[in-house]
Amino acid sequence: MGRQMLSNKVVALFLSFLFFILGLATLSHYGINWDAPSHLIRGQAYLHYYLTGKKDYTDIDQWNLYREKEEEIRIKTAHDSVPRYRLYFQQVDTIFFNPDVPKDQVPRISIYQNTGKDLNDVVAHYDYGHPHISDVLSSVFNLVFFQKLGFLNDIDSYRVYGVLLSSLLVGLVFWWTANSYGKFSGLVAALSLSLYPLFWSESHFNNEKDIPQTVYWSFLLFSVWRGITTKSWKWILTSGVFFGLALGSKFNALFSIFVIVPWLTLYLASKRKRSFSVVAFLKRHTKSILALATAPVLGLTIFFGTWPYFWVDPVGKITKMINFYVTIGMADNVDHRFLGLLGVNTYPLQWILYTTPLVILFLFFVGVGVAVSRLFREDKMQSLLFLLWLTVPIARVTWPGTNIYGGVRQIMEFIPAIAIIAGVGGGQLCKWVGGGLGRWGIGVYGQTFGASLLILVLFVPLTLKLVEIHPNENVYFNPLIGGLRGAEERDFPSWGVSFGAPYREAIEWINKNAEPGAKLTLPEILSNIPGVFIRPDIDYDYKGDSGYLQQGEYVISLRFDGTENRSYFDMYLDRMIEPLYEIKVDDVAILKIWKNDKRYLKKEWKIESVLDKIKVVNKDSVILFDLGKEVKLSRLELEYVENSACSELSWAYLIVSKNGRDWERVPGVLPEEVRIKALGIQPSGGKFIEPFA
Repeated sequence: MGRQMLSNKVVALFLSFLFFILGLATLSHYGINWDAPSHLIRGQAYLHYYLTGKKDYTDIDQWNLYREKEEEIRIKTAHDSVPRYRLYFQQVDTIFFNPDVPKDQVPRISIYQNTGKDLNDVVAHYDYGHPHISDVLSSVFNLVFFQKLGFLNDIDSYRVYGVLLSSLLVGLVFWWTANSYGKFSGLVAALSLSLYPLFWSESHFNNEKDIPQTVYWSFLLFSVWRGITTKSWKWILTSGVFFGLALGSKFNALFSIFVIVPWLTLYLASKRKRSFSVVAFLKRHTKSILALATAPVLGLTIFFGTWPYFWVDPVGKITKMINFYVTIGMADNVDHRFLGLLGVNTYPLQWILYTTPLVILFLFFVGVGVAVSRLFREDKMQSLLFLLWLTVPIARVTWPGTNIYGGVRQIMEFIPAIAIIAGVGGGQLCKWVGGGLGRWGIGVYGQTFGASLLILVLFVPLTLKLVEIHPNENVYFNPLIGGLRGAEERDFPSWGVSFGAPYREAIEWINKNAEPGAKLTLPEILSNIPGVFIRPDIDYDYKGDSGYLQQGEYVISLRFDGTENRSYFDMYLDRMIEPLYEIKVDDVAILKIWKNDKRYLKKEWKIESVLDKIKVVNKDSVILFDLGKEVKLSRLELEYVENSACSELSWAYLIVSKNGRDWERVPGVLPEEVRIKALGIQPSGGKFIEPFA
């Protein structure tokens, strides 16, 4: 048994190493997560405070040098008509530090330190919501590999943290499954986890919340199980460390109690002898009991002790954080299409059903049957633990009155459980297939080899599919819904949401194809694409959504459920301009690049004419413009006489109709929203322009 466990450890280390190398090799293919800038700004601020006790960066020579070089560049370009150059340009297609100037001329601080937001600002304004620990640990990797060693680039150095954690989880899943059910089951489990599209993709760029939470949650459960079943107080105490790290990444960790307590209760009950003495039990397990009592305290100490946010008014801060999670987890905007019996929210279940690859789904259902049959027959009751592990995170977001958005990445801790149970199914299927081969006169070794090979071959189509859609695996939908195309056609909520992964490919295209001095903008947030990745002559500070003014800017935008009607600019681009470049999965565009230029107007919009015979009715708080016929609207322009006796417009919105009965709301609110920045606030100064699409 000891030799087998050692062999399993060697295989686990090899699989971890293999996943880590493949993760690093593909890291430069992924854009940054939407949430990354705010998290990494906070992580750097806290890390600097931990290391120096300083709440700002003025003590860093490199920070002052960065500011001096910025000012020098600003002065040099102040009288030029070209955009302001960035300090350096980092090659996009590599994770290594490869600037376009000598390395010793680049001030070695992160762009997330040079934002004007130090710890004082972080604590005062936005240090709430998701916890901080993985923000800080990601920043440690940046400090070492970029700032100190100059080995990896500023952006990708943070993400080594997520890849490393994910690789460790692959090794754990193999080792745990192999020791419980056999080496082949462990291999299938590790393969199922590694090839689970959401896990593979997010391991590359979701290193602030969901991946760390998933990994630390898994190691927490393993430590408890290992400590209890081997009577090791050290493992039990270690679980407290993983609890602190999991809680410090996301509050999901609190729900681990609904996994641990039922399993622990049933496990201990199964070990109780008929003649049971409480005193004897306490004497025999004193260290384990003390460790169990100490572990949660250790975890909470790590959580609170490393987060200065709580050091002032801790009760108020805890209440604020709880309210944050309650707000996002109990939102009442559940799509009624997914409300099942007694108000159960079936959206997460359907998402998992449609995004889990069929081979993993098949092996998982086989594994569930096997695990249920072994539920109370196993000495260490690991099947019970795995089923609880799977059920609790999903139940938390399907329970009546709960909600989840953007798919299921917020509860990714269920994925290792699916992988392990699929491994159990794979092991059982191997026995069944091997038995069938034996009836054909094939020997024992031939049975095992043949059955194992047949099952592993089932993963080949999945692997080829992931290669085909790489690096956009997190928008994968399986054939049960018809792939991403089927999800779009069914209007499945959050289809195509990629959380920023395709940006990297898009900026590579822009760097290669945009003319010198081009303007670039996003309908989303500019910080979603780090400035160091953009060719220096490109004006990425451009604040333009020029719409029908057509000022020639390039526009990069993700396309997914809801973006088609998100804003005027989105509608204008989709309906009126031909895209220059598209990133597609299953023939569905998940990112488009446009050039807002007259040359690329769609045919039906190339010729404009003015409608001047318009019936205008002004009644109460409504102004109705009746065009008299159905037309394609580009904009409404009007002039009005300002009257001091009239109050200014407080708020308004526009609706349009083809028949006067069915009305569609135009995105935005007047006068707060500036649809086209070059026009300024509308209405004002006796003029009003409303662009349509």
